[in-house]
Amino acid sequence: MIEIDRESIIPMYVQLASVLRERIRRGEIPVGRRIPSQYELEQELGGSVSRRTIQSAIDLLREEGILQGVQGKGVFVIAMPTDASDG
Repeated sequence: MIEIDRESIIPMYVQLASVLRERIRRGEIPVGRRIPSQYELEQELGGSVSRRTIQSAIDLLREEGILQGVQGKGVFVIAMPTDASDG
């Protein structure tokens, strides 16, 4: 289960992006693989985070060049995170 600190000054979407970034770094989600769907992430978060928050985290990683959406297939890891992309 993904842990998000709702009381933190760090926005929840930034926390979630950091969790996903770390999973990619550790090889849990390798380059070329699909990340969990928004629904799957919502389940991992225990339903405590809105889909908009999840989408914002994914959008942040897209902007960093780590993820790319493929129409009809999902969102895929296209690059390893750099140290500079540590939210």
